[in-house]
Formats: sequence, C-alpha cells, structure tokens
Amino acid sequence: MPFLCAILLGFILLWNQSIYSWDAPSYKIVIDPGHGGNNQNPYEEFGDKYDTITGKFLEKYKPGTSYKGRTEREIVLELSKEVTEILELTKTKEGFAKFKKIASNYTKSEITPIQFNVLMTRTDDYTSLKQESGLDENYKYRLYDFPDKKSGKKVLGRMSVINKFQPYLVVSIHLNPSYPGHPGGMAAVIAPPYRVFQQLRLISNGKGKSSSFTNSAYGNWLQFVSSWNHLENAMTDTWIYFNGYWSDRSGKKTDLNKFAGYRQNMVTWRYADPIGWEEQAKLGGRGAYAKNHNDFIARGKFWNRERGQAEAWRRDYGREGLGGDNLYASNELLRFVQYGLRRHVKDEKGNPPSLGPIQPPYISTYSLPTYINAICAFLEIGYIDNDRDMKYIQGHKKQVAESLAVGIYSLFRGVKPIHKKGMPYIPKGKQVNFKRYENYEGKNYFKIVSE
Repeated sequence: MPFLCAILLGFILLWNQSIYSWDAPSYKIVIDPGHGGNNQNPYEEFGDKYDTITGKFLEKYKPGTSYKGRTEREIVLELSKEVTEILELTKTKEGFAKFKKIASNYTKSEITPIQFNVLMTRTDDYTSLKQESGLDENYKYRLYDFPDKKSGKKVLGRMSVINKFQPYLVVSIHLNPSYPGHPGGMAAVIAPPYRVFQQLRLISNGKGKSSSFTNSAYGNWLQFVSSWNHLENAMTDTWIYFNGYWSDRSGKKTDLNKFAGYRQNMVTWRYADPIGWEEQAKLGGRGAYAKNHNDFIARGKFWNRERGQAEAWRRDYGREGLGGDNLYASNELLRFVQYGLRRHVKDEKGNPPSLGPIQPPYISTYSLPTYINAICAFLEIGYIDNDRDMKYIQGHKKQVAESLAVGIYSLFRGVKPIHKKGMPYIPKGKQVNFKRYENYEGKNYFKIVSE
C-alpha cells in the first residue's frame, strides 16, 4: 500500500507540474485605468505635477470626465479589471488553453505560448478611501512623484511605478467628452517626437515656415486652448516641452506666469538631471533651463534620449504614417475592439452594432507617452456622453475586454484576423518589432529605464 500511495502521489505531482509550471516566454505589461483621484482644493497642496523648486503642485489633479451618473474613473477601472483577468490566464498551461479558446474567435492563426505578467496601476479610486479632514485623496493616483506630507520622503507617481516595473507595453484606458454633433467613436493619444518639437521651435524663432507644420501629419494638433489655432497650441506645447513655461499666443514670448515645470525631473528614472539641478534652474540663463528658445540648449541625459533612435521608433513615422509604434499599438487595439464588437455582437435582427469611427489621434505634449520607455497604447475608447458608445463599452464590457486582450497578444505575436466582408476596421495583425528595443545600443531599452 505505501508503494502504491507513493506512485499515486508522484502522478499527482507530475500532473500539477504539467498544469502549473509554465516556461513560455514572459513579458511585463501594464494596464492603466486612467485617473482615480479627485479635483481636490487647494491644488497647490493636493494637485499633481509637484515642483521641487517652488515646493508645490503646479496643476489641478485631472479626475477624468463624467456625464449623467457615469464616471470615467469607474468605467475604465471595471474594463481594465476584465482585461487583466483575461491576460492573466496566460500564467498557467491550463489558463493559456482558455486564452487560446478566446483568441480562436478572432483568428485561425496559431496561438503560440506566451505569458503576460500584468501590473494594474490602480485597483480602486479615491471614493474607497476613509474620508477624514485633510486627507490627500490623490495620494495613490498621481502621475508624477511627490513628497509624503508627514515624512517628506518621495512617493513614486504612476509613471515612476511603471518605469520601475520595466514593462514592454502600457495600455492606458480612458474616456473622452464630446461636443454637440460629434460622431463619437474612439481615438488614440500620442506625444510627438523631438523632430517635430524642434521644427516648431524654429517656426517660433522665425527660422521655419508655418506651412512645414500645418501641412504635416502632425498639423491637427490638440486645441487645448480652444480660441487658438492648431499651430498656436503646438507652439505653446513646444515651449512647455523645452522650457517648462507656456508661451503667449504668438509663440514668440515666454509667459512667466504659467510655469509647467521641468517634467523629466518629476519622474524617477535614469534620465532625470543630476542631484542639485534645482540650483542651476534657479539661475536660468543659457542652457537646459533657459526661459526662451534662443538661449535653450538641449543638453543632458533626457535630451539625448529624446534625440535617440528608440524614441523615434516609439513616437515617429511607423505603420500609421506618424506616431511610431505608440500610435500603431493604440490604433491596432482600437481596430480589434471595432472588429470584435461587430463580429460577436448582434442586435435582435442579427445586425452588427453601429459604432462610431476611429478618429484621428489627439496630439500634444502628453506625459505618459513621453516619460516612459515602454510602447504606450493610450486609448480614448469611447465618448462618455455618447449613449451609443457607452451602450457597447458598458453593456458588452466582456467582449471589449476580450478584443483588447487578443489585440495585446497580437502586438507580441501577430495574428491574421478571420476576415469578414463589410468590416470597416480590420486589424493589421502585425506584431510590434520589440526585438530592436531589446538590443538597443547593446541594452534592453525597456529595462534600462529604471537602472
């Protein structure tokens, strides 16, 4: 009997090992549900973008959009949890078999073994905190680093947490507000490359033609000041990017009343300026902390990174014609969502849903796509005040999550979608060339970010 028990135990151990041991290639990815905090006042004490020179936060915390009881922070969190749950199936052989079954609804391509090690940047929001007087409701949800109010020790913001994790891919999920007559749909969010900002700096200085920008792929810049045109907004963003200050509307003069900070130094990563940089910044003058374009010199580790080939791959040209791998990854995931919903969701008459289009990308000096080394798929996955959009994002959350999960797999492995005529959006099914980042100047670009 003891002998038989030993044999039985051996079989059980082997069976467990066959299911739970898993030596498939593993990749770190981040699922980032946007926002989570509150617009808490005063913003100098409770906002975001903490500046070590002035000792205060420079901006109000951006809590995300809302509409008639819908809140962006809640909707994207629930969707992110669904996506993470599906991706984490890949951690075991048994789970990967379930993942393959999901993927088979999208492609007949072979689904080869892979593991996703997933980090969610938040799993709750500020409403889950115990409310008390003086509570910092944004403590867990800021993008940038900041000091703990009691100890004074630095607390890592969301981007520093991401960089410390060293992921290959970040998928940031958001919702957008629209305006009357807007068709809804979805869109990517991208940050332009150094080349474009340099072009805009020359235009600001009168050394470049405006048409070289307005007629370019990046000419549809975000109008964050609605009364200014695309170029005027782009030139102001360029001042923020290089000089840390807004410009006036002309793009030729610094607005010293609008300090946006030296953002590369608000993140814990290898590209921050050396300790003591604040004293140099206070002195100003010609160099990396100049308050005007003529005196500015792009000098230091961050600016070397910005001019580097890896950032050009991430943020310029590429399969979409602009935006590099960031825009390709973003648009490809949106194509998977459009494809998945139309393929698997039908109304009572058997018709596929009528979805809004994939809009042109939002272009600005956005933080997340800039201050991480991972490929950044930044998704405005719907418009919160468009009932049709929200019907599918909320009412068919599982299908949206499956579409995103299979799309993420395809970015690493590439899959050919099951073609169906009449589909306005079909994923390209091409993987991102991660290998060139893995051996960038002899190092892994995704890993060196926090070394």
